[in-house]
Amino acid sequence: MNTMIGLVALLTSVASANIQQTPNWTDGYSSAKVAVASAHKPMAVFFGKGSAGWEKVLKEGSFDPAINQLLASKYVCLYVDVTTVEGYNLAKTFEVAGKGLVISDATGKNQAFSLSGELTKAELKDKLEVYAKADTKVTTTETVVRSTEVMPVPAAPVTYTVIPAAYYSTGSSCPNGNCPNRR
Repeated sequence: MNTMIGLVALLTSVASANIQQTPNWTDGYSSAKVAVASAHKPMAVFFGKGSAGWEKVLKEGSFDPAINQLLASKYVCLYVDVTTVEGYNLAKTFEVAGKGLVISDATGKNQAFSLSGELTKAELKDKLEVYAKADTKVTTTETVVRSTEVMPVPAAPVTYTVIPAAYYSTGSSCPNGNCPNRR
């Protein structure tokens, strides 16, 4: 009986160790800043385009289990889609063109790393390991620019003014005397 209980415990621990962790992507920069303050973890902000754009920061392939594990356990993660107006504006604020990565310190107040462009899996893993340490004191920003991509400005929302049809009929008066010309 004890052998059976020991075997079940061993298999359970092996199975749980093999479960792949994936990053929990925070929704919005403001939410990420709040999460950094409460978790005391650095923030990793990935800039990209479209679905799974965070992985497009890599020159090749997608995140491997080691990168996912680092991000899930040591970082507050945020993906910013630069094809949206909000994403475009945030990318401009951080001086990232098209795709890139910005890493803060554990306070969220200092920028430790800034990349505009792509990097290899080995480089990404190295940067994530270096800046994951909670006691890392950030006094300067390591800046890497590899991108010459020009981001197209996303279309701004369009606002329409609806003029009631009654204003077009003859004999009606328009508010403040500002009647559109009837054609």
